[in-house]
Amino acid sequence: MTFTTWLIEKKGFTSKAQFDSLVNTLPYAGRSKLILYYKIEYKHYLDTRPIQLELEIK
Repeated sequence: MTFTTWLIEKKGFTSKAQFDSLVNTLPYAGRSKLILYYKIEYKHYLDTRPIQLELEIK
């Protein structure tokens, strides 16, 4: 699962374009706060996503 699909499933955005349009309509201060919030969310996503392990069988 990518971060974009995670955003769509967990935060209710229908697409990345919808998120981008939301960011573009905000004033500068609001935009920077929203981007900072989603940077924190991205770190949370990285911590909670399942990690695929690969084993080499000899």
